[in-house]
Amino acid sequence: KSINEEFASYEPPSNSFTTTTTTSPNKSTIRNTPSSTTTALSAVAIPDWTIYAISHNIGGITNAPVVTKAQKWYKRIPLPTWTPPNFAFAPTWTLLYGLMGYSLSRIVKSGSPLTNLATRVWLFHYAANIAWAPIFFGFQNLRLGLLVNLFLVGSLGLGVLPLYYRIDPLAAYLQVPYLVWLLFATKLNQAVCKLNPMVGGVNEAMVQADLCASGEGYNDAMLQYDIKKLQAAAAKYAGL
Repeated sequence: KSINEEFASYEPPSNSFTTTTTTSPNKSTIRNTPSSTTTALSAVAIPDWTIYAISHNIGGITNAPVVTKAQKWYKRIPLPTWTPPNFAFAPTWTLLYGLMGYSLSRIVKSGSPLTNLATRVWLFHYAANIAWAPIFFGFQNLRLGLLVNLFLVGSLGLGVLPLYYRIDPLAAYLQVPYLVWLLFATKLNQAVCKLNPMVGGVNEAMVQADLCASGEGYNDAMLQYDIKKLQAAAAKYAGL
């Protein structure tokens, strides 16, 4: 064969791009077209609701340092026998925050006239949810934590859920597991308060938190707290 014939019969090796040539009367234009594999990968899209689910979980994760630090004193105070094990809380809240985010995404995309109101009510409720851990675990204010829990139950059951149901019933149903957990958490919080009463403005949680922070054993703070508990018990027994 001549050199011209061999050049004309030459076929370049295939790759991930195919070459398309378009000609016009005056010039030729060459462009690269992605292969079918590249096109298939680009077609994979992340659902919009995942952004809401992840952002809700991020809010919960911000409390992780406070909760983790509190485990030292939390396991020292009297707790109900039916208190769930510590390892149950993280997966439970991860699931619940994911459902919260998915639920909110349906409300935001609904286009309902009530969307703005429902979103504002939810964000206020969510802020209170995030505030509970610093109050209960950070400041050992068990009673205020109980009040926050009561507010969460009321605002969810009487505010968020009715609004969500009017906009998108499924969005409301997605919040039901969260409502059930809130009712349980409120009952648990109430039981912890009963087992750790305030005596002279101090409760067992505060004393144990101070002991853990100082690294000391039984010290004067614990002694004073025990004396106040005995005094309160004596006064109650005497009917004072």
